[in-house]
Formats: sequence, C-alpha cells, structure tokens
Amino acid sequence: MISFKQFIVAFLIGLATSSVVAKFCPREKRDGFQCRAKDDQFKCGIFFEDLLGTGEIKWIGALPDAIAKTKRKNPELVNKIFPKVDGQPVQISYFRQWSDQCNADEANAKCYLLMDQIADDRLDSCKKTVGNLNGDDTIGNQLCGQAKRFLRQNGKSIADGMKDQPIAFFSSTCQGAWSPVGSSQTGNLRAEERLCCDSSWKYYKCDGGDFRNSC
Repeated sequence: MISFKQFIVAFLIGLATSSVVAKFCPREKRDGFQCRAKDDQFKCGIFFEDLLGTGEIKWIGALPDAIAKTKRKNPELVNKIFPKVDGQPVQISYFRQWSDQCNADEANAKCYLLMDQIADDRLDSCKKTVGNLNGDDTIGNQLCGQAKRFLRQNGKSIADGMKDQPIAFFSSTCQGAWSPVGSSQTGNLRAEERLCCDSSWKYYKCDGGDFRNSC
C-alpha cells in the first residue's frame, strides 16, 4: 500500500539543491511556465494552498515528473511509491492517454482517482522511500521545512511556526493553468490531515494528538 510519505518524498527530490530565487517549481526553467502539463499531456500536482495568504498555491510536486525522478534514482521503488491504475503502478505514458484529447474534466477525474489514494495518509510516517531510504525523517518535518523556505523567500515571518496549513491537489491540462482537483459530490480534494509546524519548524498534529516526531 502506498503512503502519503512515499508519494511526497518522491516529489521533494532536488528541492534542497534548487535556487534560492523564488520559482513556482524547481525545474521551471527546463519544464516551462509553472511546470504545467505539455501540450498533449495532463499533470496531477500537490501544493500548499494559500500558504502566503494571497490565494496562491505553492509547489510540492507533480506526476508524472516524480515518476521519472524515481526511475533515475531507484527504479525498484516505482512499484512501491505511486498510486495504482487498474491495480498497477501508474506509468508516465498514462498522462498522455485520452478518451477526449485535452479534456480538462477527464484530467480532473484521472487525477482524482490517483490522488484520492494517498489523501488520507498520516504525516508522521517513517517508511523508507525515495529521498529518505533510511527513514531519516517524517514527511511532516520535510513539508514544514519546505513551507519555511517558501515563507522566508517571500519575506514572511517564520518566528511562530504555522498552524492548519491545507495541502491540496491540482491538475494541469495541455499547458493550462493549475486547477483544483475535485468532484461534485465531495468538493475539492485535499489531504485529510492539515500541516502544523512548531516554532522550530518541526511537525506536530494539529489536533494535539500523539504523533511520531522523528525517525
């Protein structure tokens, strides 16, 4: 069974070495404006929602980008990390398979199918995975560190940590803007657990419950 930790850590590969200059995504210069989907493709992304209080989304990562990164670093982990389609790990080619070419509703439905598989996982998991093969830290701690970097780059105070930060799922269709993934029955899809970070920018459970604080 895939975990939110496994999925997100795959996305975080390379962020630590990205430029200090604020970008929408680490590979924007190479992958194009906002790392949107190519002209025949859809993408499914995970973002900090309204992190800066300006209505913007801030990048955590996207599929199929993370699949390619994982294949380069450790191909064996691909089958363990990513969501399934018809019982099999999703492949890069899936993001160019259409019933109706460049239909945004179709892209939304496919992204919902994928992202819903990991939306309810815990943020204090320590499973070994890409970018954290020794289980060195929790995904919550990793996300707190990334949120801190975004806030600091944008001149926001980081003195008091952060509380109740939503993590949301978006899709991009054929170079189109990132749009919320959702359904008419349940609304926009978000991670079940919100992200809370203390003043040291370490993860804690927003509801005050017990959690694993290190690995």
